[in-house]
Amino acid sequence: MYFPTERKAILEGYTLTNSATNRFSTVFPLDGTGWTKIILNFHATIDWTDAAVVDRRGLYRYIKGITLKTSRGEVLYDNVCGQALYIHNAIVNRVAPVHDVILGADGVYDGVIELTLAPFYLNRAEDLILDSGRYSNLELTIVTGSVLDFLNDAVGETVVCTVDIEVEKTLSALSPDGKSKPYAHYYVRQYGPHVYSAQNYFDLESSLDLGLFGFAVKIAATGVTCPFDGAGVDNLTQLTFRDSVRTWVDRAMPSGLKQELHNDVIFEAQNIYLAPPVTTEQVAYPLLGVYHHRFVKNGSINEHYATGKKALIRVEYTDGTTTDIANLVVWGMRALR
Repeated sequence: MYFPTERKAILEGYTLTNSATNRFSTVFPLDGTGWTKIILNFHATIDWTDAAVVDRRGLYRYIKGITLKTSRGEVLYDNVCGQALYIHNAIVNRVAPVHDVILGADGVYDGVIELTLAPFYLNRAEDLILDSGRYSNLELTIVTGSVLDFLNDAVGETVVCTVDIEVEKTLSALSPDGKSKPYAHYYVRQYGPHVYSAQNYFDLESSLDLGLFGFAVKIAATGVTCPFDGAGVDNLTQLTFRDSVRTWVDRAMPSGLKQELHNDVIFEAQNIYLAPPVTTEQVAYPLLGVYHHRFVKNGSINEHYATGKKALIRVEYTDGTTTDIANLVVWGMRALR
């Protein structure tokens, strides 16, 4: 990496409009430096009367979609919801995002989402570093929900959410001779939700400019309507990733997939529990129902799964309950435009 890096606050205390699309396109300092991540610090002030908590990680439920795109038409984060980014952050950063547990009482509840731009698990993370000098502007879009994402009643309950935006970047501009320039950009996208009885697979995009580093499936119980919503359930029995040429993940077992997750995320063992207790507690078991696979095992960008020239790319899963809901988040890289 091109150290040293600095961390810079570029927006503080901006109030998000509830149930709306909030756009930021003029706040980013495009000074030619290389960016490794954008950090979003959310602060939800809840005025509570007597409603019950809907989700103890409701702040991530409140974030309905985050999109980050460049002036050259490159989409880095493709309308990815907060709960999908919670899972992505846990796997990519190897630790769960910092957040407050929603208690159903007056107070300020904080939560952090990091938008990875140069993942540290790559041997040459600078291959994906965002060169801010390439662009005339960056547009960050945050789609928000309402107080009902935190509490089950909107009578007397309110939420006001603000966001602070920070950038982690190199201290000086990237080399003008091109030797430190990236050749691809980071990319994250979500799919679903699908009810198992209706569809037990996800068909992925095939493109010559797209390579995948990994993916994660979340299985949740009946009744979920929002992407990545609800407490997870460990009902998966096997998982397959195949394309029109060959099978890459062949009927993988849930215990092995949980072991891979355990290898990647620094948690107590119970946090990625297999065969959960009768009462599911999404705080004690934040990655319940989550299964993931990495293509990049040893840090080489050349280990990525190339999606181009495939007639079919499919993630297929077998679930123990026909009414369960599944979602998928994928991450990787796309060639620069």
